[in-house]
Amino acid sequence: MSGIRFVKSIAVSLAALGTALPNTHLLADASSEKTTATKEAEVTRIPDLALTDGGTLSGRVCDQSGKVLDGAKVILKQGKKELGNTGTDKDGVFSFKGLKGGVYQVSSGNTEGVFRVWTKKTAPPAAKEHALLVMGENGARGQFGSVQASTVLLGAGIIAAGVVGAVAISKVDSLNSKVNAIPVSQ
Repeated sequence: MSGIRFVKSIAVSLAALGTALPNTHLLADASSEKTTATKEAEVTRIPDLALTDGGTLSGRVCDQSGKVLDGAKVILKQGKKELGNTGTDKDGVFSFKGLKGGVYQVSSGNTEGVFRVWTKKTAPPAAKEHALLVMGENGARGQFGSVQASTVLLGAGIIAAGVVGAVAISKVDSLNSKVNAIPVSQ
């Protein structure tokens, strides 16, 4: 009977830990160097865009409900260098002219999109002609994306407390069984 209580205690402790720290699998990604395969996978997730006539990169800014944003400030960067900024028109459309192929960051507010831009002649068939920035969609997230050392220590403490508690319950059950086995004299 005491063995079953021990197993239940461990299960409850692990369930509580899983609720408190649901994304601990991110610890390895946050603390280790990214492998070449990971870097290549990230590169393949960058959308391809084809420049239109005059080396024009255009796109639209909207909110999460799909409503276009008139007058939103849009900034174009390549690396850390800002190449220009503009505002959206009444249809939420922006454009930057005179660009060459390369990787560009387009941002508006806290939302940023990274695009691999191609000239019209060299663009792959799947390349789109317009960028789309959805406000809040690719901005800051309130998740455990970066795990701090204090979070790791807290998780280790919770695990240790769960194990110690489960062992203590098992020992108490064992002692309780021994006490109950002592014959009572009258």
